Amino acid sequence: MAPKRSCSTACTLLLSTSSEDDTAQVSSTPKRPRPGPSHLPDDFRDLPHARPLTVFDFSSCDEDSDADADYRPRRQSEEEGHGDSSCSEDEQEDYVGLVDTTLESDEPLSAYVDRRRSRNEPGTPSFVWRKRDNFPRKHAFAAHPGVKADLDGSSTPLEIFRCLFPEDLLLHIITETNLYAETRPPPSSSHMRKWTPLSREEFSAYMGLRVNMGLQPRFNYGDYWSQDEHLRSYLYSDVMARDRFDYLTSHLHFSHLEEGEGVPADRLWKLRPVIDSLDSTFKSTLVPDKDIAIDESLWKFRGRLGFITFNPWKRARFGLKVYKLCASTGPLSSYTSCFRIYTGQDRGDVPAGTKVVLELLEKSDCLGKGYSVFVDNWYTSPTLFHMLQERRTNAVRTARINRKWMPKDFTALRRGEMDYRSTPTGMLCVQWHDRKVVTVLSTVHHASVDGDGKPHAILDYNVGMKGVDVGDQLSASYPTTRRSRVWYRKVFFLFDLAIVNAFAVHWTLTAGLPRRSSG
Repeated sequence: MAPKRSCSTACTLLLSTSSEDDTAQVSSTPKRPRPGPSHLPDDFRDLPHARPLTVFDFSSCDEDSDADADYRPRRQSEEEGHGDSSCSEDEQEDYVGLVDTTLESDEPLSAYVDRRRSRNEPGTPSFVWRKRDNFPRKHAFAAHPGVKADLDGSSTPLEIFRCLFPEDLLLHIITETNLYAETRPPPSSSHMRKWTPLSREEFSAYMGLRVNMGLQPRFNYGDYWSQDEHLRSYLYSDVMARDRFDYLTSHLHFSHLEEGEGVPADRLWKLRPVIDSLDSTFKSTLVPDKDIAIDESLWKFRGRLGFITFNPWKRARFGLKVYKLCASTGPLSSYTSCFRIYTGQDRGDVPAGTKVVLELLEKSDCLGKGYSVFVDNWYTSPTLFHMLQERRTNAVRTARINRKWMPKDFTALRRGEMDYRSTPTGMLCVQWHDRKVVTVLSTVHHASVDGDGKPHAILDYNVGMKGVDVGDQLSASYPTTRRSRVWYRKVFFLFDLAIVNAFAVHWTLTAGLPRRSSG
């Protein structure tokens, strides 16, 4: 159906590759009114120098007007007053597809789209919540997940672990421990031997004993060398004497003492070599699948430290807060791609939760590749969702209804009922009453429910958020950490991360392979 004559003029955008001669010929021709879409010639598509694009309605293209903030192309049903809800499901998919503009070579149109996008930010007049089903603009997944290191199904667990905890890091710790012991030798004692340089074989044995202590828990680590027939284990006394084990534990060091002179700007300078090395190997060894989760863990520590965190909802309650980005689904679940230790220095113009999400996504090289990010309500805000949409990243997460720019007109719900709101930019807010009211924001879901009446957005969130929790469960089952007053010796929490990641890689490589017989 041709548009009405009373409507504002609609222009058809063309990409022309005509030669200069054609341009000169056109300029010499008398100007005539541009025909509308219904008056285009029949052989228009056969023209070799042009191709038609989306027809936009520029009825209110005044740069000083807020009415043109929604840059979506209008469908014929909207012009006739039917609105979005009258479109069928197939038409809705076509409707959403018209918004995706890839005319990077057409500078005027790209500038026009950028201007319209900036006007759709939360807080602008065009950012409006409405009682309509959402038209998700889900970005296609463009990454290549899987194991990227030189490993296969025949690789041993030790070979996998060495990819994540590299040899140069091991040698670095040995060197720094020996230097620290030379500058600060242990006090002399009649029953204890003098310090001897630490070797690679001895340090590997020390790390193996720490891992085995997680498999055989004792109330006191001295019980591992006990002569009591109920507690005695020949493994520890045969591998290393208890005094030597104490020496290594008290002199374990990871960086030069000169780096900490004065007041360092980096509060983690004593662990910086270990953190940087693990960040690099975690990222390069494995690329996560499309579903990833961002959450925080609390590493228990009750000593004196300026950036200890208290969280009454965590089992440890007091400790070091660590933000982690983990894979959520499949055999890669629980793999930590990158992490960040909180040091109390997150103040700035950007909210702390938004800053954490963007930094972890950028560090893990997941921005702009169509990943689906699952986080909890501490990070969630419509502003963050808009930033992720602009960077081609999908997001699903629970939300706090009192956050800025959240919808305020939800109706009171009884148990089992659902209410929803959506924005023209493809953002959905679902509120569902289970045992309590749950609110979820999503950029990839419709306002639909399953056969039991549960919203699909909430069901997918429950599945996608498990990555960090599974990793914490695995590391807490067999911990290698022991009680210590020195916070940086809690580095064995990072050692636990490497072990869990090695398990995830091993599980991925052996998935679908026949199990070896135990006989």
